[in-house]
Amino acid sequence: MGPLFVAWVPEGLTLLRFGGEPPPDEARRWLPEAAAARGAPVPEVVRDRLSRYFDGEDVDPAELPVRLDGTGFQRRVWSALRHVPRGRVRTYGGLASDVGSPRAMRAVGLAMAKNPLPVVVPCHRVVAAGMGLGGYSGGLERKRFLLELEGVKLEGGRVLPGQLELL
Repeated sequence: MGPLFVAWVPEGLTLLRFGGEPPPDEARRWLPEAAAARGAPVPEVVRDRLSRYFDGEDVDPAELPVRLDGTGFQRRVWSALRHVPRGRVRTYGGLASDVGSPRAMRAVGLAMAKNPLPVVVPCHRVVAAGMGLGGYSGGLERKRFLLELEGVKLEGGRVLPGQLELL
C-alpha cells in the first residue's frame, strides 16, 4: 500500500492519506493544528489497528475513534459508511437511503471523494448498483486490494453476489 500520512487530535483521527503527506491546503482544512503535532509518534492504538488490518488480521479500522469535520450531509454519509461491516459492501443508492436521501447517489459519491479518512471511513466498501467496483479516490487497484484483504470475493471488476450489506 505504500506510506500513509496519519493525523490525529485527542478525540481521534482526522486525516489519513495514501502516499505520504497531503497538500498543505488539505492538511489545513482537516487538521488546522497540524503544525504543532508534526513528527509526534502515532498513537499505539492507531498504529496497532492499522498494522494488524494491513497484515490481514480480522480487525476493522472503522472502529478507531475519529473527529470528522465537514458538511452535515458529508458527516451523515461518513457515519453511515462506518456501519458497513468489514467483508461486506453497500451500493451508492443503499448508502443514500441510509442517510435519508434515497435519490442522492451522486451526492454520496461526492461526499466519499472528500472523505478525509479512507480505510477508517471505509468508502472502498461502496460499489455501483450492478455490483461493479465503481470509483475510488485512491484508485481502483487499491480499492480491489482493500476489498480482497477484507475477504470480499471479486471476479473481474465485479463483487460476487451475496456480499451486499442491507442495513
